Amino acid sequence: MKSILLLSLPLALADGSQKPIGDAWALPRGLNPALSDKYRPSSSQTFTCLTQPQITLPISLLNDDFCDCPDGSDEPGTSACSHLNSSINPLPGFFCQNKGHVPAYIPFSRVNDGICDYEACCDGSDEWMGVGGIKCPDRCDEIGKEARKAAEERRKLFESGIKSYNKLVEKAVLVKKEVEDKIIALTGEIKRYEGLVEEKKAALKKAEDEEKLKLAKSGAGGDEGKSRHQKLLDYSKGKLSDHQEKLAKLFDETQRLKEGLERTEKILKTFKEEYNPNFNDEGVKRAVNAWEDYLAAKATEEDLLTGEYLSEVTSLMYDAHPWEDYEPEDDDIAQDMYAIEAFLPPFLRTIVHDQLSALRTSLVQYGLLAPRKPKQSTKSTSTVSPHIQKLTDELSSTESTLSLKQSELSGLETDLTKDYGPQSVFRSLKDVCTEAASGEYTYSFCHLGRATQKNRDGGSTHLGDWTGFDRRFDDEIEQEVTVIKFERGLRCWNGPERSAYVYLRCSAEEKILSVAETEKCVYKYVATSPAVCGNVAAEGQEGIIMGEANRQAN
Repeated sequence: MKSILLLSLPLALADGSQKPIGDAWALPRGLNPALSDKYRPSSSQTFTCLTQPQITLPISLLNDDFCDCPDGSDEPGTSACSHLNSSINPLPGFFCQNKGHVPAYIPFSRVNDGICDYEACCDGSDEWMGVGGIKCPDRCDEIGKEARKAAEERRKLFESGIKSYNKLVEKAVLVKKEVEDKIIALTGEIKRYEGLVEEKKAALKKAEDEEKLKLAKSGAGGDEGKSRHQKLLDYSKGKLSDHQEKLAKLFDETQRLKEGLERTEKILKTFKEEYNPNFNDEGVKRAVNAWEDYLAAKATEEDLLTGEYLSEVTSLMYDAHPWEDYEPEDDDIAQDMYAIEAFLPPFLRTIVHDQLSALRTSLVQYGLLAPRKPKQSTKSTSTVSPHIQKLTDELSSTESTLSLKQSELSGLETDLTKDYGPQSVFRSLKDVCTEAASGEYTYSFCHLGRATQKNRDGGSTHLGDWTGFDRRFDDEIEQEVTVIKFERGLRCWNGPERSAYVYLRCSAEEKILSVAETEKCVYKYVATSPAVCGNVAAEGQEGIIMGEANRQAN
């Protein structure tokens, strides 16, 4: 193809036409070399219109600045047929070869318009007539060099972006695996806590049933159960029986000691009566004096083992007592328990006072007796025994923990169903934020989070929360890109709720390129992220980016 161009270009005439020179011919100005076969002159030196082959023109009418073919195909290098609709003209436009840069087409209407269109036609070939004295020198070497440099930078950024994308995907896999592992672990914990809740419910019910059995009457006739007071009386009977046994043993031991004391006193009495005071034995004298002092003190003391006290102890050990006389006649059993000593006979009150006090303390501790009501209070209060309260608190705590774990599990399961983009790549960027200044504001957005507008005084405006992804056409780069949606922001005064849409382009870094309010309270961000480089590769744009530098060199 290059050999054809090198051979043909020197033969092109100034007016854009071509004349055959032997077997050689000049490629018409503004024609893509790929179409050269369609424009090669016939042996009769004629040209056939591309879409109307029945129309044949002399080769001299090509590029004569007059539209001879109905489809305009006879004027590839002039603006003569620019009035034709693109659906009629088979030629896409004036072809700029742009050697040293990238070949391109420009619209026929821009040919010889007196403007150097270097962004598309860097070789200046579109202004070949020099209208108005305009000269457009060839700048393709300069522009091509800059373009290749930019293309190389884009290629490197793309390659780096692909590497970063792959790392994000790897991290996303790990993050998702962590979520799945947490779900498995939480499911096991929840089952365990569900079992604990059932156990604690059963324990609480059992304790409540036992308390009811101990503190409440059962049955209408009273033959099948006993009142709380009756049970306390039975308990007192049992304790009294224990004390009777202990008193019997104490009485026997006291009798044995008394007999031993009597024998000892008899020996000492005999010693006093029979010793000879004429002997000067100071030790014997001191012993006799001590014995006399002992007898004097004993005479002034009350003999606890004789008289009325011994009679009461003996009666306590062996007499039966009319317990039925102490049965309650009302239901205020708890108060009777605190006043039980008033129901006991005088001989028993003093003996069992300490035991009853300890008994009441134990009954309250184990939930068998309500704490004593304050004297100043006349209202009846319902109390819960410490044992029941402890079981209730444990159940409540376990149920609360179970509820928290169930809520956490629900959140994790919902997380697995969320759209985190291709290969869940945006999992790795969750809560990663980017910001940039634009005009008098600083704009920011956080992946899967919130978009915000900050003003100079530090105040901020909520532009929206992340609601998902979309695919939209980016006019600037003429490609479809991934768009992050931030919606349901702060409502504008007399307007809609604010929203922001972030158009993402592939790059190795997270960066905001520009922000614009495209319509009232709707903001368009243009940003870069490695998270969308996978989309570029998947859609075949990788070859476009990677091969751009090479194409510009042709």
